[in-house]
Parts: sequence; structure tokens; C-alpha cells
Amino acid sequence: LAVFIVPAEKTLEPLRECAEKKVPAAVIASGGYAEVDEQGASLQEEILKVARASGMRIIGPNTSGLTSTPASLTTTFFPLGKVRRGPISYIAQTGNFATHTMRWINTAENFGVARVAGLGNKIDVEDSEVLEYLGEDPETKAVLMYVEGFREPRRFLEVARRVTRKKPVVILKGGRTKAGAERAFSHTASLAGNDSVLDGAFRQAGIARVRRYADLINVAKAIAFQALPPGRRVSSLAPSGALGVVVADCCEFAGLEMARHSDKSVKRLREISAPWVTVSNPVDMSAITPILGPVEAYGKVMEILLQDERVDAIVPILLASPRTPAEAYGFLPDLSAKYPHKPIYASFTGDKPSFDAARDFLEKRSIPVFFPVEDVFEILPILCRSKKFMSYSSHIG
Repeated sequence: LAVFIVPAEKTLEPLRECAEKKVPAAVIASGGYAEVDEQGASLQEEILKVARASGMRIIGPNTSGLTSTPASLTTTFFPLGKVRRGPISYIAQTGNFATHTMRWINTAENFGVARVAGLGNKIDVEDSEVLEYLGEDPETKAVLMYVEGFREPRRFLEVARRVTRKKPVVILKGGRTKAGAERAFSHTASLAGNDSVLDGAFRQAGIARVRRYADLINVAKAIAFQALPPGRRVSSLAPSGALGVVVADCCEFAGLEMARHSDKSVKRLREISAPWVTVSNPVDMSAITPILGPVEAYGKVMEILLQDERVDAIVPILLASPRTPAEAYGFLPDLSAKYPHKPIYASFTGDKPSFDAARDFLEKRSIPVFFPVEDVFEILPILCRSKKFMSYSSHIG
């Protein structure tokens, strides 16, 4: 593998030398090609001719290239530090993801990655080839992508349809607006395409689509730490009535369903609640924590809800306080291990340093933590859609 970090105009000569020595693959990191002007586009064509004549495969140009934690390999010139190994793989049509965004994941998040492929201008290796590889990759549990345009859209959708039967494929498509499409062309020389047509094609292929860059991290965290939800019925625990209202609104806006607890669950919740409260969903914890204490109250309510067959996923909003050490939340990973098929997505309100400590403690034990709580409801529909397509494909396949 050859890695080129030289000005665009100085690429051809060393590339020809690599071709003569039968180097099988190259990553061209430098920019200054079709994304800049016609001269750069012509240079891309020359590079491709040299590569095809020798059988060399090219990633890029205009990219940071590859990272593979199972192979202990990276081609990026950026100081990433130690990259945490995990089950998430990324395909990105931007060098930023394999550099600055990966640095953020390494330093601000607790999940790890398997492979990261920055494809840049995609003159040779393109999305469908990498997706096909990751679809068969045992190290990869889910594939998340940032894409501005497709060189072979039909082939990509065919590959995606096969991959999404086995694992989630989640895409942020750049260039959805007129302004974004113009910027995409100047960024990677990509033609963005008709967004509504792409949206329908993605749905048919089982691809889940996100709308925010941050969701490429949030969705990854949820998938890395928890099972996909078996359905759309959500139960929640809120420390106040107002936060319960917020959660109910978020749930409905997201196209999810507030779970209707079974009679048995309602009876058990009523037994541990203050007599003045109406037992509902979200569960108002202000009627239970004064009786049992914050830790025991959340633990008991969580177990009741996890045992309820009408609940598919649980979103507890906990109180972060200096009086409650992070280790006190150990009941959450214990419950997750006991009921592994019902995912838990935690959120907090309260003291920021205590929140940071609790988040670090919980995520290192596979409980994803989100703030604000609205972030949970941005990603839950994506997770449900991925699970539904996998289940449907498994049933018909």
C-alpha cells in the first residue's frame, strides 16, 4: 500500500514508479483535483489511466484514507492518538470524518470503531465496494455513512439491499438543499441528485437516513452498546411531570408509541408510588423516589418496565447529583445484562460534573447516555427502522 501526501501536480511521477513496482493499492490524500477545476479533473483522469493499466486500486484523491483497528492500520496524516476498537464502521466522503471527527470519538465518546474509509473524490474505489466488504466483515456490526453523491447509484442500492438484511446501514446524505448541493460539488465534485428520489430509494433498500451530523455518532453509540429495539413502544421514567410531558411530545413527534403498560405493571407501580399520583407513562419518579430513595426507586421501576411485554425500549431520565456517586447507577448495566433484548437509553438532568462521571461510568459498561433527552428520540426511529427491515428480510429470506 502506497500513501501519497504530496501536492496534486507532483502525484503522477511517483504513482508511475509504484505502478512499475506492482504496488497493488494507493491512498491519495492530497486535494487539488476535480473538486477545484478542469485541470484537476484532467489530472484525476491521468491518475486513473496509470492505475488501471497496472491493476492498482486507488482510494481518493482528496481524502485521509483508511483506519482499521483489527489490522492496527491507519493511513491518515492526522494525529488521532490510540483509536478504540469496536463494532462500528464508517464510510465517509470527507477527510474530516477520519481525522477531526474520529479524534472527537476517541476523546469524547466511549464506543469504538472497526473500520473507517474516507473515499474523497472516489475516482476508483467507491461506496458500493466498501459497503459490500463491510457487509461480510465479522468485525462490523453496523455501517454508518456520510455521502454527497454516488458514482454508481444502482449498484450501491443493490449492495445495500443485501447488507441491510444482516446489519444496519445508516446514511447522512449531504447536499439535500440547493445551497448544500452547490457546496457538495465544490467539496468533492459530487452531483447531489434529486433528494426525494434518493429518499424513496433508500427506504426500499432498507437504509435508515439521519438528518444531523451528530447522529452519525449518537446512532453508532446506541448500536455499539445495546441491542436494536424489537418495536416502537417506549417507556420512560422522568424526575418531574414536566420532563414527562417533554418525553411524550418527543415520542409522538418521532413517530414512536408511548407504551401502554400492562395491568400487572400498573398494579406494581401503584404499590410503590405515593397515593396522590396517577400511574402513567412516563412514570413520574417524584412520586416514588421520596419513598424508596433515588437509586432503589429507579432500579425497581426499571425492572417492572423491563418485564412488561408491552415495552420495547426504556428511556430513564435520572438526576445527577454530587450526593449520588457514579457507581450507584450500577443497577443499569446489571438490568441490561438481565434483559439484553430490551435496550436502555439513559439521560440525565442536574449537576454537570456528576453527569460527566455517571456517563463515563455507564458507557464503559455499555449503557449509552444522551443529553439532551431529545437526542434519544432523534435516533430511536432510525434504530427501529433498521430492526424492522432486518426482521422483515429474515422472515421472507
